[in-house]
Amino acid sequence: MKNLLNHYQKNSLRISLLTFEENLRQVQEWLDGRAENGILYRRELTISAEKRKQASQAIRTALNLVEKLRNVFGLETVYESAASMLQGDLAINWANLIDTQAGKLRRYGKVHPELAGILDSDIQNLAGIALKLSSILGESQQEKT
Repeated sequence: MKNLLNHYQKNSLRISLLTFEENLRQVQEWLDGRAENGILYRRELTISAEKRKQASQAIRTALNLVEKLRNVFGLETVYESAASMLQGDLAINWANLIDTQAGKLRRYGKVHPELAGILDSDIQNLAGIALKLSSILGESQQEKT
């Protein structure tokens, strides 16, 4: 049955299953008690024990089906470095931070004349850190190749 899909169809199936598997595993982490306590946020999954059990069972069933489809269609398990994913996220953070400087906030209304003096330096520092981390992760990718 491995020849039922052409290369592009096989790739499409793999990507859909991959993203679904990633989401399933993330949900399972939250079901297993993951909690996040940041500076600007707090997150935890509030769900009854019965619903938690039902969700975990559904995830196990789905993962078994993903594995079955991988085997049936000969889908490869591909190594992916977390560094490239994180590098991309940090580049997006950099751009978003740059867009929160006082001058850019004009698009949301009149900007207080003192805002740039209070905000921009710290935002530029944070953006610089995001860019530096992105660069470090990019360099770690180059070391592997």
